[in-house]
Amino acid sequence: MEQVKPRKKKRKSFEWGYFLLIPGIGYILFFIVAVSFMVLRQSFGEDNFTTEYWRILLDQQFRDAFFFSLRIGILSSMLSIAICYPLALALQKSPGRKTLLSIIKLPIFVPGLVGSFLIMNLIDYHGLLNYFLMWIGITSTPLRLRNDTAGIGVIAIHIWRFVPFQMLIMYSAIEGIRSDIKDAARNLGANGLGVFRHIILPLTIPSALVAVILTFVRTFNDFAIASTAGPLYPMALAELMHVQAHMFREWGHAAVIGTSMIIFAILFVVLYTVLSKQIQKISS
Repeated sequence: MEQVKPRKKKRKSFEWGYFLLIPGIGYILFFIVAVSFMVLRQSFGEDNFTTEYWRILLDQQFRDAFFFSLRIGILSSMLSIAICYPLALALQKSPGRKTLLSIIKLPIFVPGLVGSFLIMNLIDYHGLLNYFLMWIGITSTPLRLRNDTAGIGVIAIHIWRFVPFQMLIMYSAIEGIRSDIKDAARNLGANGLGVFRHIILPLTIPSALVAVILTFVRTFNDFAIASTAGPLYPMALAELMHVQAHMFREWGHAAVIGTSMIIFAILFVVLYTVLSKQIQKISS
């Protein structure tokens, strides 16, 4: 009998097309790595290695700034995605959805600082919102919604800015779900809530993950809106970094704050990704 020779495994051929990504991805990675290395090097001292600058992490001002930025980032991203889901579902059945979607996208084209001043005129101590609340009798005195310690004004501006941004992602994700899948679920007895829980939510969690991560990274590291509508204390981390660098000339402390912002943002992305995958497994 002839012996059957084992087949040799074919080696995967190298995809030369990956070299086409070098001009784009390589350019971005180079500057990200270079700038991150410079900031990290400065946080340990440029000439003599020292950990003295990292003691700012134990300072009460840094802790207050960190938890303020973390609260702003989490609430802004989560409230925005909570608004996007029902809004995107409502637009699916709206007859003028293209026109409404174009109107919702308008804040994307408004610069952050300009949008901050627009919202401040609305929620200011003598703004339109306070006049309306006093006119309908909800409050007898104006409410301090701007520069409040809770950061309500900052969160409101971030939601106004990032709901349209998240809508671009979530509307496309929901619209991409085949209608026959939802019809089959309804034929099997599922109501609107059941279709959302068992069909729409599991299929759109990856898109929601991207939307929340991108919003959190931008709001957690925000400077313009926090400096105009935020409280005098606690400051956001970006504000504290600016103060340390330009007012006190403590560039080493500013480098530590910048490095910590990068590390905390990466940790949040990793943690949120793991939790979202677990939620996706449970919901599916």
